[in-house]
Amino acid sequence: MRSLVVVVGVAVLAVAGCSGDPKSDDAAAAGGTPTQSETPSETPASASSNTPAPVAKPTPALSVPMYQRALTNVEKVLKPSVGRVMNAQTVAAFDAARAQLGTAILLERDELSKITPPSGLVVAHPAVLDAFDSYAGSVNTNLGKAGSTRNGCGAPKSPAVRLYEAKAGVRTAYATLAQAVQTAIGKGVKFGTVSVPAKPAAPAVIGGRGENGDVFQRSGSRGASSLQITNAGSDAVIVVTNSVPKKPQASIYVRGNKTVTLNGIRGDYYVYFKSGSNWDDKVHQFTENCSYSKFDKRLDGSYNWRISLTKTLFGNATTSSTDAF
Repeated sequence: MRSLVVVVGVAVLAVAGCSGDPKSDDAAAAGGTPTQSETPSETPASASSNTPAPVAKPTPALSVPMYQRALTNVEKVLKPSVGRVMNAQTVAAFDAARAQLGTAILLERDELSKITPPSGLVVAHPAVLDAFDSYAGSVNTNLGKAGSTRNGCGAPKSPAVRLYEAKAGVRTAYATLAQAVQTAIGKGVKFGTVSVPAKPAAPAVIGGRGENGDVFQRSGSRGASSLQITNAGSDAVIVVTNSVPKKPQASIYVRGNKTVTLNGIRGDYYVYFKSGSNWDDKVHQFTENCSYSKFDKRLDGSYNWRISLTKTLFGNATTSSTDAF
């Protein structure tokens, strides 16, 4: 027993000499194992903690030509997305391309935010980023689902008109983006010359007008009476009917500041008229700025009559508003 004590004492001295830690002697003498926090591995860890953390170097400012290249690259990246929007053949295809363009705008905006502009454009660069933010909001919010589905007269808007208006809205928004960027950066750097699309072609109904004197509806036999119409206002359609306007005897288009004569009227009749703009010749309806009226007096078909679509204090015929027809 005594010899074992001597051996352990030697071992303790040896261990103590290796660790250099008096607490290790106590632990070994007590028959324990040094804890992990007391192991020699702590020495390099404490040494590394005193090493200063690396400092990120600021991104060097771009030169003006390099800044120009950055903006031109943005245009080149966005141009295919803009093209997909403007070349869409259906409302659904447009709306999908519109969403993709909005995402692309945000991504390019983030890339621009990472660069350091030339010293002369430090104030202008945040305005450039703001312009991109405004454009993405316009495309994603205001033109979602290709805009309104009804025209200004309350009727369903044709897909061709919806698609045209949506494309025109995207084009206007993109041109506004280019102008805002150009205004911010001033002369010497350009944006918009590569990617601003051409204006889309308008469908025939936009600004459409009927032919003056065109009788586009006629039913029943012809009579001997005639009606001369002088139109001093906007384009209008005159409907002659023996009952209600949806059962016309004849309908004739009269352009503003024109006079026409409708012949072949039979029997006593009422005169209805509607005016507006953007004439859709396929459905024979105005699609914007519509108004609907009738002459209150029933006209005697045994006479030829003249009417004027002009409001005057000296007129001898009263009119009333009616439902759409």
